[in-house]
Amino acid sequence: MSQAPDTYSPAQRALHWAIALLIFVMVPIGISIANILKPGPVTDALFEVHKSLGLTIFTLAVIRIAVRWTRGAPPLVPGLPAWQRSAAHISHYALYALIVLVPLAGWAATSTCCAPVNLFWTVPVTLPLSGGMDAAKPIFLVHNTLALTLTAIVLVHVSAALYHHFVRRDATLLRMLTGSDRPAADREIRVADPARHP
Repeated sequence: MSQAPDTYSPAQRALHWAIALLIFVMVPIGISIANILKPGPVTDALFEVHKSLGLTIFTLAVIRIAVRWTRGAPPLVPGLPAWQRSAAHISHYALYALIVLVPLAGWAATSTCCAPVNLFWTVPVTLPLSGGMDAAKPIFLVHNTLALTLTAIVLVHVSAALYHHFVRRDATLLRMLTGSDRPAADREIRVADPARHP
């Protein structure tokens, strides 16, 4: 990686939105399993879906990190205050870490207490761990704590993206939506007065 690219590649955008969608599906399922639903066939099925989607997120996260490592990412938009630049870097690194650690902890916990672990009921992926529920409880605690932390950072991330798009009107969100690095305000100027931007 010699020079930062100007935009995110289609693969980076696809991985970003796939992981985001899966996280938004996973969170209510996890909360429902842990706090709302009673034991039964529906809960068991949702638990299997939750585990499989978590493993899918883990796989996509590893691919995404590899792509980011080899290709890089565009620099932050110009004009940001220093504290916003620092917050953006910290939140991005935290998100990358958590989309790996949250499913990894869940995978370890379920392998410890509830083997076999199968990907969508078919492919066996149980880790070589044992000890039953007593050994799994602290791992589940780590998993749940990290998951809540991930949820909080995702909400901040979404709020920041909307702030950039609707308040600052820069290209932060458009970069990940369309690959465009042209700010929303500049796009409006081009439409209103094409002669100013040939």
